[in-house]
Amino acid sequence: MKTTRQTAASAPALSLHQRMQAREIERHTARLAVIKRMQARLALLDAFMPAIEQAGISLGLDELTAWGGKSLWLSAGLLDHAAAARLVNVLAANGMEVDERKDYDGAAGGCCVRLKKGRLLVSVSVDRRSVHLLEVLACA
Repeated sequence: MKTTRQTAASAPALSLHQRMQAREIERHTARLAVIKRMQARLALLDAFMPAIEQAGISLGLDELTAWGGKSLWLSAGLLDHAAAARLVNVLAANGMEVDERKDYDGAAGGCCVRLKKGRLLVSVSVDRRSVHLLEVLACA
């Protein structure tokens, strides 16, 4: 009796459904790993959540990430372009200091503000339409 090896080429192809499930499991596993890496920083950010919520700002939890650095990247959602500027103002009013501000020229405009308090670093991108709403204009 002759035995044959099954090669990758002869392996049955995964269905579209199976590929979509596998991709979603991969994405979910990666996101859980990011959340675990952010755990200590999220605990520090918790102290600011009452003020953020009182200001009527809803953080975009799906977009909140660390992107491999020490800074938490916060999003205040895409629908309200002024929310990011309000978020920076609330964080500054509650004890965070501007560590860095990068203004962008050109069509994108806007700026990125990094705030710091102790070990907590938070970065927020502010839309060009809302830069004028920032109460914190320069590094402290």
